[in-house]
Order: sequence, then structure tokens, then C-alpha cells
Amino acid sequence: MAIDNAYIGSVEGPAIKVEGGAEATITVSNGSTLSAGNGRGELLDVQSDSVLDLVVDGSYLHGNLTIPEGGLVNVRLQNGTRFTGQMSDVKNLQLDAGVGWDIMGDSNVESLVLNGGSIDFAKAEGFHQLSMGELSGNGSFGLKLNMDNQQVDFLNIEGQATGNHVLSIQNSGAEPESGFDPLQVVHTGGGDAQFSVLGERVDLGAYSYGLERQGDDWFLTGEDREVSPATRSVQALFNSAPTVWYGEMSTLRSRMGEVRSSGQGGAWMRSYGNQFRVAGRDGLGFEQQQSGFSLGVDAPLAVTDGVLLVGLLGGYSKSDLSQSRGSSGTVDSFYVGTYGTWMNSNGYYVDGVLKLNQFQNRADVLMSDFSKAKGSYRNYGLGASLEAGRQIQLTEHLFIEPFAQVSAVAVQGKSFSLDSELKADNAATHSLLGKVGMTLEHRNQWLSPYIKVALAQEFARDNDVEVNGHRFNNDLYGTRAELGAGLALSLSSNLQLHADFDYMNGQGIEQPWGANVGVRYAFD
Repeated sequence: MAIDNAYIGSVEGPAIKVEGGAEATITVSNGSTLSAGNGRGELLDVQSDSVLDLVVDGSYLHGNLTIPEGGLVNVRLQNGTRFTGQMSDVKNLQLDAGVGWDIMGDSNVESLVLNGGSIDFAKAEGFHQLSMGELSGNGSFGLKLNMDNQQVDFLNIEGQATGNHVLSIQNSGAEPESGFDPLQVVHTGGGDAQFSVLGERVDLGAYSYGLERQGDDWFLTGEDREVSPATRSVQALFNSAPTVWYGEMSTLRSRMGEVRSSGQGGAWMRSYGNQFRVAGRDGLGFEQQQSGFSLGVDAPLAVTDGVLLVGLLGGYSKSDLSQSRGSSGTVDSFYVGTYGTWMNSNGYYVDGVLKLNQFQNRADVLMSDFSKAKGSYRNYGLGASLEAGRQIQLTEHLFIEPFAQVSAVAVQGKSFSLDSELKADNAATHSLLGKVGMTLEHRNQWLSPYIKVALAQEFARDNDVEVNGHRFNNDLYGTRAELGAGLALSLSSNLQLHADFDYMNGQGIEQPWGANVGVRYAFD
């Protein structure tokens, strides 16, 4: 019997009946559909002593295959066929490449051969078991998991199991409520079958767990658990605010050096980019690519000794965070602030900056099973920087400028969740950075190059983050060395172009490069 490009369905009763004692071959092909009882009834009525070979090629089956005692049914699904339903007492089942079985309840087959086919429990309500007399070939199984009550869809192979098979176990951001005990997902009666999990790990809350063979059985265990990609992602977001803030500040120090040199107010704009590689105290690293712009205006104020200029600034930066295994994040930073610089006739100077930021944070997590999880939040940061130093003239055109600087930033704590149910909480993020250094500058009428060296120390500790109740240390405490170079090009008495390059390396953080270019117009 051949069913070609046809629809056969029943509201009640089986779609096809095979009489007792018959031997038959049924071929369903070319996009045909068999449906029984609105997809919940029996597809076949195979009477006792009947033998049926069912071959389904590029077609769809909706219903159940329950074979009575004495009946013998062999099923081969091929060429993209999709079967939705249960199977009971099928003799031989073969699923070729591209074939999918959406299993809807407890099922059993005597022999299962997977030639690249897949079996998925995801659409079924509750948790179910697939029992097999033997398993061979290569294929995949999609299993659901609920760690709160230690429930999982289960594969039970009573006899020999051979081949290589992948378990796609549903990942979740929810934390197991009662800890994690080894959970059996596969039983075999023997054989050399190898099982692995998709993505090598199963994410369950803050950690990822591995699959381990114990005798002839396979268990999810926490023996070598790792921090999950979702945990790494929220850690990166909480940890990125100080590097965002300091990346924006790098342009302001250069700007105030220009102001001190000229003594004139003006308007300015700078475009900048930075790359940071951050490890953090718990080794949960990420890379940050930042780009943005700052602009401002300043004017001189009369003082009895020296020159004082004050100004207003604003700007925007975008930071893209990348991590291992494909997770990413984005921080959009909008900021406003005020700054001032004073220098007297002996070359002593003081610079100050006060800056307020709004951070818009988004996480895009690629979990171990390649599913996606997302989350976002908004918070604010307030920071200030104070620098003091002295400009010392060595020759007519050569200057050195030793300086000391202290910067502090506090970023509002926040609680947020990913849509995978992972929950993260950060009371607040702090940074207190001290720095000493020296700048050497050659200044003439048209071109003024400089180089800078500095040593910085981050003093803030214990920027803790809680992920599903697990605590991680998020600070960047440690010492860093900084190098910089740049130049200013005067196009006229009022117009200057500027370019700067920076490098920094230290404990837990590296800045392979930072660059900015800008323009300044001095008011007459």
C-alpha cells in the first residue's frame, strides 16, 4: 500500500487497519500526513499475527503506535519525516538523518537504530521514559529537567547500547533548591555506547554540570562544576561600569592639559576608543570594546594667583562585552559633568572633575545548550577625580610634569533577572584608584608631542555579586602600569587638533590600546 502526497485522518479510531494474519508493507511519502484522533489516537490497528513494515518518507505522523500482543511492526522514518506521539511494543524502529520524533509519553521499542535521527521529549507534559531493548547508531535525545524535585526524562536501555549519542538536556537559570545530587539520566544493560551532553555542559543556575559514566549508567554530577555562562555574563555587566567610567575620563585629563597650556577658554570635542581585558578576582573574565565621544565648553575665572578655568562636559559611550562561548553584553553610558583646572605662576596645578553617568546594561547569554537568555537593567554612577602636579620647564621647549591623582566612582547596586530565571544582585560597585606619574612634553608653536608614564593602584575590594545566592568577588584590586603618548597640532592661533594613545597592564586588567582624537577652538 502506498500513500503519496495524501492526507489520511480519523476523528475516532485508527487511521489504518491491518487485518489479522496479514503481511503488509505501507509506504507513506511525498509530504503525506497520517493523523488519528486529532493527533492523540492510534494510527494503526494491527491485529494479532500480523506483520507490518511501515516506511515513512518525508511525511508526518500524528498519533500513537501501540502494537498488540502477537503483532509485529517494523518502522523506518526517513528523509525529514516528523512523528509526534507515543510508541509501544514496536519491534524495530529506525530514524534516519533529519528525522524527528516528538515523544508525547512513556514509550518502548525492542530495537532502536539512530542513523542521525533525533528524539525529543520537550513537547510532552510532565516527565517520561523511553525504554529500549537495545540501542545502536548515532543520534540525539532532547530531555527536560526539573532540579527542584530531581525529575528528568529518562532513557532505559535494558540490553546492549552502542554508538555515540548526544543528550540535549534543557538548561535553566533557576537554582536547584536543595543542592545538587548526582542525577541518573541513562541506564544501559551493557555495551560501549558513549553519551555526551550538547555543549559539553548543562547549565543549572549559577553553575554548569557535566555528564559522568558510572558503570553502565550515566549521571549528571557536580564533581567538576563550572561557573555558568549566564553567571559570567551578569558578572561582566556589574564589573564593567568602572572601566567604562575610566575610559571616558581619559579624554578629560588630556583636555585639561590643553587648557592649562593656553590659559584660554574654548569649546572642544573628542572621539575615543578603548579595549579592556578584565579577569577580576574570581577569574571571570571578559573583553570590553568601548567607543564614544565627549564635548564641552570652558571659560576662565579671575583669581588672585594664577589661572582658573571651569567648564561643563557631556558625552556618550558604548561598550560591547564579549566572553568565552559566545555570550555578550552591551553598556550604553550617557554622562554629564563639570571640571576645573588651576595653575599658578610657579607651575603648580590642580585639576578636578565631577561626572554623573546613566548606564543602560543588556546581557545576551548563549547557554551551554545554545539556547539564549536575556536581561537588562539601568543604573547610575557618580565619580570624581582630583589631580595635582607641577609643570617644570627644563629648556625653552621641554617640560616635565610630575603628578599625583586620586579617582573614585560609586555605581548604584541593582537586582535583575535573566529570562532563564537566573537572579543576580549587586549591592554597589566601587572603585578608588590612586595614581602617580610623569609627563614629558616638547612644546613649540605648531607641534607639541608628549609621552607619559604612571603607576596606579586600585584600592577597592569586595565588590561582591550574588547569583542565585552564590557570592562572587567582583573587584579589580591591584597595581597597574600605564604608558601614553600623544601630540597637539596647532592649525591657527585658535584651532588645535589632538591625538593620544594609551596602554595599561596590571593585576586582573589590561588595556591593550586606548586612542582618542579631538579638536579645540579657543575663544579670543
